[in-house]
Amino acid sequence: MSRTLCDFDSSVAAVRAVSRFMRGRDFRALGAGPASAHLAALASALPAGAQRRLFVTAGRFQSSRASRVRGLTSEDLASWTAGQYGPGPYPAVFIGSVSGAAVHLAAAMGAPVLPQTYLVPVRARVDPDRPRNALTAGMELGRAMVAANPDLSLCHMHDPSQDRAMLVRFLYFRFKRLRLGAVLERFLEERLAPGATIFIVDCTLTWPVTVLGERHSFQFGALGGMSPDEYVSGSDRVAEHLAQQGSPVRRWDPSPADERQPEAEWGYDDALTEDISEVAARRGYRVRRITLEEPEHLSPTVAELYRWWHHRRGLPAERLLVETYDQWEPYWTLRLGAVPFWLQFTADSSLDLLERYLRGVEPYRQIGVNLFSNGLLSVGQAPVAEWRKVAERYAAESGGTLGVDERAFPWDFGATMRHRPALAALPERYPMPPPLRVDELDEFLGHFPATSAPFPPRVESLRPASG
Repeated sequence: MSRTLCDFDSSVAAVRAVSRFMRGRDFRALGAGPASAHLAALASALPAGAQRRLFVTAGRFQSSRASRVRGLTSEDLASWTAGQYGPGPYPAVFIGSVSGAAVHLAAAMGAPVLPQTYLVPVRARVDPDRPRNALTAGMELGRAMVAANPDLSLCHMHDPSQDRAMLVRFLYFRFKRLRLGAVLERFLEERLAPGATIFIVDCTLTWPVTVLGERHSFQFGALGGMSPDEYVSGSDRVAEHLAQQGSPVRRWDPSPADERQPEAEWGYDDALTEDISEVAARRGYRVRRITLEEPEHLSPTVAELYRWWHHRRGLPAERLLVETYDQWEPYWTLRLGAVPFWLQFTADSSLDLLERYLRGVEPYRQIGVNLFSNGLLSVGQAPVAEWRKVAERYAAESGGTLGVDERAFPWDFGATMRHRPALAALPERYPMPPPLRVDELDEFLGHFPATSAPFPPRVESLRPASG
């Protein structure tokens, strides 16, 4: 089952990071391999052409043949997720959209993460700049899979800017759960403590899609770097990007969109809420909804929560760890007494959010920025020098990149192996705290003005605890 999933998928990484944290383990190399600084250095020392080929090869090994994917069911996905966690009982659980900030919040509270969406890469050779051909290549398998899985919707996502290094080897099939199903219902009924809280992470982000059938769509482009309009209409920087990639085209020609739907990777489909509410009513659980427009919008609030929590524990809370995409590390964040600030990508917009946050808060003594490498210079990607400058500008003592080979970025294939050793090499250690309680979270939210952070999330109660 795990081989039909993808090690660098944000949902897989979120489950692995939190479940490993609960077992007292760190998240070395995305929880899928060794975290060797030596291997990372070897990978990053390869010539540029070899590093690009390494990304493409890695893409092939992360994908599965269509014949293998065809038999996948919604309960297979649920069983893999449930199997990553222990028996509980857990005081809370996070269901819905993935966000690195929610990963850190869940870890702090000792709560599992149950993502709504999973990436299932299907092995194929497609031209990233011919989106209509990619749509056709995934049509027949996609139709068969949504017909066989009424609990799921399928969005075939195609992003030739950020995912180009992988698109030449596989189709991005993102399945979104619309019903809990027997496995996850049993998980909630058997592994949550009496009076537990179910947090629904509701990212309201939508994206234009081409409707291919009931619960079946095609999304061209994705969050990070460009707007949906720029993907379709093109621009000077799109033309420049395509020229740099050696493409014969200067703009893309996708199929027209029919409607907007929850974004393939990050958006929450509210169809799942009814089942969650029914289980909560049967078992007397609380239900809270955390609403945000983009997944990284939760990060300023969670950063300030960690700072407040650390101060309460008597820690200095003067070190900020900036993470991007799925390179999060809840174990070392807490062992170092650090404050996490997660960003969805290495795009200019994410850098702007970081700088906006740093402008409005008390200065950190140290700021370390870890950058995810996607294997190419994508449109709207902020150069590594800009990240370093922001860290240096706002750190009171020292700031810069952390666990990043600046010469190799964004082809820094060793970045995932270097992240954990870089954190483990930092000084200062603190005992692991007991889990943050729900009433402590409420105390923080009650005293933390909603306007103190950029893009504050809306936190509301959908159902109080009972019985």
